[in-house]
Amino acid sequence: AITKALQSMRLDKNVQRVLSENKIILGAYANRLTPVPPDWSLEESDGAQPFRIDLSPKDYCNDFVSIWTNELGVQMIGGCCGITPEHINEIENFSFHLCKTV
Repeated sequence: AITKALQSMRLDKNVQRVLSENKIILGAYANRLTPVPPDWSLEESDGAQPFRIDLSPKDYCNDFVSIWTNELGVQMIGGCCGITPEHINEIENFSFHLCKTV
């Protein structure tokens, strides 16, 4: 959902103008929760949403952070539910590499 929202913002010239004029930078963060079906409702939920087990720190950077930073102009990255200190460390290593290559 975050990537889709960022892609929409990237294509909207008015949004880009407002961001630029006001010197607003974009940030993004993901969680490790399993995807929610479009027809999901809280009333029908029978428990907590499980964490994904397939989103390693390296995968988080490769599958999300790299797209956000390289393609969608994101400058601040974080994490939410299930994103561990190891994920944040990988983001730091990834960001350090970006800074060194610029």
